[in-house]
Amino acid sequence: MRKTNNKHWEQPNLDCLLFFAQSIDEMLFDYTLDSYKPLALNSRLLCIECLNILEEIKGDFMPKRNLSSIIEELKWSLNRDIAAKELLGKKFEYYLRQLNPNEIRLKELEIIINHIYGFFDDKKYLEQIKINLIKLIKGNKEKKNIKKLASYYVSELINYGYNPNQIYFQNNNFFFNQSKIIDKVENINDFFNIFDFEVKEFTVVFIGSYIFTQFKDTLNRFDIVVTKNYSCFSNLQEDKNFKKSRKNNESFIISSKIKDFDHHSAKVQAEKFLEQAVNLFNFYHHKQKPELRKKSVVARKEDNYVVVINEPLKSILKTKFEENPASAAIKVERVLKDLKLKSDSLYRFLRCVDLHSAALSTSAIENQILDLWASIETLIPKSSELNQDRIVQITSKLIPFLQINYTDKLFRQIFQDLQSWNKAKMLSILNKVKHDNAKNNFEKTVALITLKENSNFRNSIYNDLDDFPLLKFRIFELNSAFKSPATIKKSLNSHKQKLEWHLRRIYRTRSLIVHSGTYPSYTTILIEHLHYYLDIFLSKIIYYSSQKKFVSIEEIVLEMKINIEYHSELLEKHISEELTIKNYKEVILGIES
Repeated sequence: MRKTNNKHWEQPNLDCLLFFAQSIDEMLFDYTLDSYKPLALNSRLLCIECLNILEEIKGDFMPKRNLSSIIEELKWSLNRDIAAKELLGKKFEYYLRQLNPNEIRLKELEIIINHIYGFFDDKKYLEQIKINLIKLIKGNKEKKNIKKLASYYVSELINYGYNPNQIYFQNNNFFFNQSKIIDKVENINDFFNIFDFEVKEFTVVFIGSYIFTQFKDTLNRFDIVVTKNYSCFSNLQEDKNFKKSRKNNESFIISSKIKDFDHHSAKVQAEKFLEQAVNLFNFYHHKQKPELRKKSVVARKEDNYVVVINEPLKSILKTKFEENPASAAIKVERVLKDLKLKSDSLYRFLRCVDLHSAALSTSAIENQILDLWASIETLIPKSSELNQDRIVQITSKLIPFLQINYTDKLFRQIFQDLQSWNKAKMLSILNKVKHDNAKNNFEKTVALITLKENSNFRNSIYNDLDDFPLLKFRIFELNSAFKSPATIKKSLNSHKQKLEWHLRRIYRTRSLIVHSGTYPSYTTILIEHLHYYLDIFLSKIIYYSSQKKFVSIEEIVLEMKINIEYHSELLEKHISEELTIKNYKEVILGIES
């Protein structure tokens, strides 16, 4: 979460509009925590997923039982979706009753899902989201619903074809460009109008190895020119520098007549076609692969609007576990020295690392998700003794690792966000907060956010956050979720359920790729999440083997399971109590007093 510059916002009553803009900024930032990114699927997209799975079941590619978790999630999503409730109207509850995850009849299910989807298609759902957002932002209230709707809105834009980088750029350029004045709630209509869903024509210019000239006649048939010459589309210095950067053994590759919504999407489309051409070339010529630089110039034909695009960060590289090279080298040396895994577990660990590396190095989305999932399966081999589906075996062993990490990551993130906002104020407050022998500022932050006894310090922070409503909301949101043993239990159970749904979705997507070679529009978001999950899994294996001297992956899996059960019992012990200075570490962090 970053503090935006809002000096050009001229009215004081635009709190919810600013909150909306800051929320989108956070959602689309490359290194945002997975919990704060846009939803992979909203209610409309869940309907589409359900219909797609029904087709897979009809073709005998997937078992019928895959539908139960989708229906459960769809019901959950619809129940909390105010835009869906508006569209479905007074009969909302009657539609919901038709969705029964425990009693699935394929034909009846297909009819009701198609019927519900009929309320959402042709961008009706998107328009209702916008209507609800305008209403709530004008009322300057209900930030929780604004946050949900903003996430639904971004998911809709992405899945209809807008590139996340384009949405991120337009959000920042519209709301946080100092040369523009934001002075009324109605400005949001101008922002919405940027995304007009009109297909434009683009020309994309790459620089590639000279070997492209060997099949330039073939490329010409697809409106792609390979040449030594390129006349800049603009007077931008970056455009001129791009032209100068071509080496003697390289060519300009100019791809014309690209039809898409935005510059970034046009680049992705042109790049994907060229990569397919390169792969086909390599089928016949193995020794040398034509290389394409990632930097490109993209020009919109209608107005010659030019954007120079550096290599965008691949979804698979968007992880908070990134280390700088020097630090990474030290950690590699330490892992090789301290890892105590016995031969079978060590082999699986190293094989997993190989697959992880393969996923990072490929540009093909299909291979990324297949390699990452294979990494998970390598760490959790199939057990013939358990009478369980493969996905059940995986989720039962992986989810405890992600549960253990959940509370920790949320509070570490808020600690980091508060430090970034005002380090001096935060350190001053943390030195005064009431706590129970907190060992560090992280444990003090947990006490600050959750304990009733520290409400005066929270209020002091709230008073200084009028221009940072997203951070104010995040503190309030965490306090609401972790203010008592009962709310904590509810939050943890909800998180566990969502993890199970999400892992099943990733598994279904992996199976879809294997069976048909196709993948859904939201696959890049799944890759970000799966990579994050795998990194947590690997980091815990490294920690428990190096620091605790565990010698097998199975031991570490068992330890995670026991840790979760132990924390659950500590939580249950205090379930009817209030959260206090004496019990907060046990209840939230699982640290017994």
